[in-house]
Amino acid sequence: MPRPDRPTLSLQARAGEAVAIVLDAQPGAGLLWQAPPAPPGCTLVADGHAAAGAGDGAAVQQRFLFTAAAAGTHALRFVLQRPWDDQPQALQPVTVHVV
Repeated sequence: MPRPDRPTLSLQARAGEAVAIVLDAQPGAGLLWQAPPAPPGCTLVADGHAAAGAGDGAAVQQRFLFTAAAAGTHALRFVLQRPWDDQPQALQPVTVHVV
C-alpha cells in the first residue's frame, strides 16, 4: 500500500480572491480527490478536470477553488480514494496563507 501522506502543499492568496488547488487523480482507476469541508468564512468548490501528463486519458488533474473572506492561515486535507473503498490511497495536506 502506498504511503498515504504527501508533503504539504503551501499556497498564498489575497482575501476575497480565489486560489486554485490542482491535484493529480486517476479516474480510470476510480481514484478521485475528496475535498474537506470549507473552514468558516471560506468557500471550497470543485472546478472540473483537465488532462494530465501525455493526455492518454488515464490521469487527470482535479481543480478546486478556495476563497477566504479574511486574512489567516487555513489547513485543508484532501483524500484520494475510490468511492467504494474505505481505505484512502493518499492524503494531501494543503495550507493556504491568506493576506
